[in-house]
Order: sequence, then structure tokens, then C-alpha cells
Amino acid sequence: MIDPQTGLPFPNNQIPADRIDPFAAKIMALFPLPTVPGKALNNYFRNGLLTDDADSYNGRLDWIATPSDSVFARYSYSKRNRFIPGFLGGIIDGTSTSAWGRQVLKGQTLSLGWTHVFGPTFINEFRFGFLRDFSHAEQDPFGLNQADEFVPGVPENPAVAGGISQISFTNISNIFAGSADFLPKQQVPQQFQWVDTLSKTVRNHSLKFGVDLRAPMRNIYQDEPGTRGSLRFDPRFTKSTYGDFLLGYVSSSQLTNVHFVDQRLWMLSGFVQDDWKLTRRLTLNLGLRYDFGTPALDGKNQMANFDPTANGGAGGLVFASDGSLEQRALVQINKRNFAPRIGLAYSLNPKTVVRAGYGIYYLLFERFGSEDQLALNAPFLINNVQTVSPTATAPLFFLQDGFPANSLDPNQTGLLSRVRVRAVDPATPTPYVQQWSLGIQRELPWHLVGGVDYVGTHSSHVNVLADFNQPFFNADGSSTNLKPFPGFGYIEYQRAVGFGKYNGLEATLERRFRQGFSLRFAYTYSRSIDNTPQELENNSGSAPNGYDYASWTGPSDFDTPHRFVGSYVYELPFGRGRHFVNSGFLSYIIGGFRTSGVYTFASGRPFTVSSGGTIANSLDSFGAVAATPNLVGSPHIVGNVDCWFFVAGNKSCAALEPGLTNAYQLQAPGFLGNVGRNTLRGPHTNVFDFALIRDFPIHESLALQFRWEVFNLTNTVQFGQPSNNFSSSSAGTITSLAGDPRVMQFALRLSF
Repeated sequence: MIDPQTGLPFPNNQIPADRIDPFAAKIMALFPLPTVPGKALNNYFRNGLLTDDADSYNGRLDWIATPSDSVFARYSYSKRNRFIPGFLGGIIDGTSTSAWGRQVLKGQTLSLGWTHVFGPTFINEFRFGFLRDFSHAEQDPFGLNQADEFVPGVPENPAVAGGISQISFTNISNIFAGSADFLPKQQVPQQFQWVDTLSKTVRNHSLKFGVDLRAPMRNIYQDEPGTRGSLRFDPRFTKSTYGDFLLGYVSSSQLTNVHFVDQRLWMLSGFVQDDWKLTRRLTLNLGLRYDFGTPALDGKNQMANFDPTANGGAGGLVFASDGSLEQRALVQINKRNFAPRIGLAYSLNPKTVVRAGYGIYYLLFERFGSEDQLALNAPFLINNVQTVSPTATAPLFFLQDGFPANSLDPNQTGLLSRVRVRAVDPATPTPYVQQWSLGIQRELPWHLVGGVDYVGTHSSHVNVLADFNQPFFNADGSSTNLKPFPGFGYIEYQRAVGFGKYNGLEATLERRFRQGFSLRFAYTYSRSIDNTPQELENNSGSAPNGYDYASWTGPSDFDTPHRFVGSYVYELPFGRGRHFVNSGFLSYIIGGFRTSGVYTFASGRPFTVSSGGTIANSLDSFGAVAATPNLVGSPHIVGNVDCWFFVAGNKSCAALEPGLTNAYQLQAPGFLGNVGRNTLRGPHTNVFDFALIRDFPIHESLALQFRWEVFNLTNTVQFGQPSNNFSSSSAGTITSLAGDPRVMQFALRLSF
């Protein structure tokens, strides 16, 4: 380790005790002692207790008020308490993801319905619905202490207090100490829904008219990182990340104020539908739907959007204000969402039916976690992220000094260059999907029914996220390294430039339940392409050039060309009412059993070969893009868990396929590669789930059921995707599972 003050190595490669930062020493004292003596690494093990308790209650009331009026009420309530402990426990915690920690999930729904019959051809149905969920997650040491006891400068706030700031090292994949950035977090969505439908039969027309109002809709949420602060240490000053930590040389920091959003919106839809029976063999379904939804609003108008034309083209923030919906939402209001629907059913003969249909479906509200929320912008939310420059000779600050006092000051100089700006194109249209289908169904001998269907969809105006402050590229694919808006940092910009296309052929063969046996086979051959990664999922990443999403077109992240599912239900022929042993004591012992199973085979999902984080950061300094290498040969799938696709830098690949050479080549930093999106595929799915069920009839209105369910009966390994980082020696290695090993569960159900 190098002494930053002298530039020389520390004597004996040890930092003197009087040079260790006092707050680093306090943090180190929180670590538990080794449980395996005599080992320098991997010397601590603990058996953290994971708990998951869930309860649900359901009730329904039906009332026939008059021969023309029927009313029902249904209420459901559920509560789940879940705790996933950190690696270390206590104040030090060691939680690696906000999916861990202590979680409380509550939900309640109320449904009311009233059906009134005006006459034999005229009916009105009214429905009212109320839904409220409560989701809260917090770090395990919540409330045990104040974070500024260990990292000075973190504001004391009881809403987030407990544990220490998240502390990470750049060369260690898991968190070094502390709790996950996004803890605590909270969501409290609430919605009222009012639906009324009139049905009228006029000769050979069955007409429906309806309105669907969802108002008010509200979500109070807290979903921001770094409210307890987070720190990162690099091997920048001592050539050791641990050495930098002990000296308190902070390389990167994040600090955020606690901010609750009061999100509000409402939706209104109307529809008309006509089921027109032209002949005994031909029926047309005609419909038109209109959908309107407000963009997300804030109860206090605490929202901001980015305007690239402000300040003479230098860019600036615009703020929500009282007035029209557009003034409050900061985006255009889309009022032309008309969605026609048409379908037909034609009976070729008593055993054959042809069906076809087409429809348009609008997506009125979409949320990418906290990524596209205009309410999470300065000056209301200050998510201050700072990093020392690559040539810095001094740390961002010393750990013992803590976060600067003005870290959360909304008026501080240069703030917008250090906070993420979440922005939405004001002219964004409503995303929609066109769907069409054509199919034939045929009754076959031996009580079988077969069908073949073609299904197609086309998604338009799909929202994608990109850095609007990414440098442009030259004609040769090199970055200009010049930000379009120098006064800003990361501008996470949502634009409706995505699209998707799906075409699938579906074949089914089914034997409906008869004589104690049913069987169903379904096969799908399909292709799905798009240019939009699945947000909030493990995905292909954002386009390397955020201004050119068309070049990111490829197989969808979920594309599955082949999928086969076979299922059955079989009542064992023993016991009362069956063919064998249908009387006597033995019939009660071995009777009443039935078994079922589902076998699934699916093609492997696609993945994108990556150039790694260093080159991705050279294309966008905020790491908001993916980077792919150059293609210089033919890719080869080896199919081994230690070498799924050939990479010469992977020693296992060299041993398994010594005659192969690399199909890829890393480009120079700052250059775009030419490998496309999702060009290779991972392992397939192959799993069989089994169940054995026994019914115990006790009384006419009372029965007991026993269930033994086995998921992945054959314990077939379901491998996850391989490492796709071509710059790493572990590229092509599979180290995760996509599904569970064999899991059994037993259940008793009492029905009355």
C-alpha cells in the first residue's frame, strides 16, 4: 500500500494505527468476529433466519332483493410479513439488495355489484371497486441508531434512521457494509373504480354500452436511494480499496433527502359493443372503446421536467403549476385514444369453427420504478451523487469530516450537474398495441379437440429510457466526448421511440375431462423482436447510442421460439364410484386419489454479448448504456456450464474447444461496437411438476382435501444465463439457476 502523503509504500505494508480514520475504526468494530479460526478469508458464517408469514381473509355476501334485483358484496384482506436477513446482521447488516430486510405487505379490496333486470332483453350491471395496498420495507437495523454516529453529515431523520451508510469497494461485488441504498421504501396505492354496463338484445343484435371510471387514484410513495448516505472507496490513493477506507479517503458519495410523493391521476373509458349474429353459422363482434387517462400528477405540484430549448439551448427545468392538466403534468394530454375491436366466428360445419379478430389496446399508465417520475427531481428531491475525477490527487472528502453541510442545499452551485434529472418528452403519445388472430378449431375422434391459431401483435410508441446528455458520435462510431448540456449531469429521458412485433403459431390438442381423465398439449412457435429492454428486469440494457434506438432492434428479452406444455389430470380408478375396489373398507383407504402433472419445455432466452463496464462508461460517463464488441468471426455455442459460448480468455473454453478462436473483439474505449442485441441464447427450460390429491368427503357440505405437490419432480437443473461480459475471464460461465431444484409442499384444505 502506498502512503498518499509521501508517495512511498507504508513500512511493512501496514498503516500506522494513528493514521487510521477514527470513523473507519468505529465501523470496523461493528464487524462480528470470525467463526472459523485460522482462516484469513471466508472465515465467517451465520445462519440468518428467513421468515415469511402470510394470512388472507375473504368474504362474500349475495342478496336477491327482488326478482329483478340481485346484489353482492365481496371483501378480501391479506397481510404478509417477510424478513430476509443481511450477511452480517446487527447495525453492520450487510444487506445486498432492497429486496431484503423487513417487509410488510398489506392489501384490501372491496367489490360491490348490483344487477337490475328491466326486462327479458334489457339488463343493467353496476360495479364498484375499492383497492388499497400498503408496502413497506426497511433495513434490519431500522431505528437502532443514527447513521451519523458512523458517517458524519448524514441528517438525522426517524423515517430512515438505523444502521450505517452503505459502504462499498469497487473491486468487491457485494456491499462491504451497511444496508441497501433503497431502504427504507414505501408504496401506498389506492383506487376507486365505478363501472356501469347496459345490455340490450334487439333481434339478432346483442348490444352493450358501458363506462369505466377510475377515480380517485392515488399513490403515496417514498422510493429514493441514499437517504442514509452511501460511500465508495477505490484503490485510487493507496493502491488498495481497503487502504483507502482505513485512511478515510472517499472516492464517491451519495446523499438524498427524504421525500414522499403524493401521486394522483384518474382514468375514464367508454365502450359500445355489438355481437351480431348474421346467420346461424356466422357471428360478428363489433366494438369501439375510448380511453382517457391523465398523466401522473402531484398533489402539491412538486414536479419538474427538462426543457432542452430553455436558456438559449443550454437546457433548464420547467415546473408544474396550478391550472390546466398540461400545466400540472408538464406533458401533452392525449385525447384521441379510440380503440376499435372486431371479431368473427364462423361454423364451417357442426365440428369445425373458424375465429378471427383484431383490436387496439392502449396503455394509459406506465411506471419504470422511480426512473420516469417527474416528482423525483430537484429542488424537491436532492439526490446528490459526487465522484472524484480520474486525475484527482485528493479525496472527495475524508470520512471523519463526513458529508459537506450543504450536500442537500437545493440552491448550491452546480447542483444540476450532480443530480439525476428525470425527464419525459412532452409530446409523448399514448403507447398502444395492435393485436390480430386467425384460428380454426376442430372436434376430432376419441373425444379430442384440436386447434391451430396464428397470433400477431405490433406495439407502437413504447417508452424507452436514455441519457439525453450522452455525447454524440462521429461517423466512424467514436464518441465526441462533448455533453450536449454541460451544465447538467445524467438526464434520464423517456421517449416513445420503442416498438415491438410478435408473430406466433399456436397448436393445441385437448381431451376434456371424461371418465376420470383429461389431457392437453400446447405448442407455440413464435418470434418476438423489439428495441426496448424489459425495464426492472435482467435485460439487454439500453442502446449503446441512446439517440439511435432503431439500431438496437433484435430478439425481445423474453423471446421464446419454441414452447411446449403438456398437462393431465387422472382420477385413479379405485374407490367408491370407480371401476375397481368400489366397496368395503379398502375402498375408503385407497379410493379418492387423483394425480396431475405439467411438463414444460421452452427454448433458451436470448442474451447480449457485452464489452464490459469500462467501455460502456466510455460511451456514457453515467453508465446508462450497454456496450457490445465487434464481430470478427462466427460465434460458437459450446453448451457447457463452464463455457456456454466460446471465449478464448476463459480457461475452460480453451480446454473444451482448443481449436476455436474468438468471434468477438473488444473495441477501443469511446467507440461503438457492431454486435447487435440478443444475438446468442442461453439454456432451455425442461421441468415437470407433479401433484397427488386425495379427497375425503365428510358430509354433503363438508369435505377435506390433502395435496402433495412436487415442483421439478425430476430435480432437473434449470441453469440461468451465462456471464455475458466478454472482457472478463469468466465470460460464458454459468453461476446461477433460473429455477428451483425439487421443492415439495403439503397442504390440507377444508371446504364447507
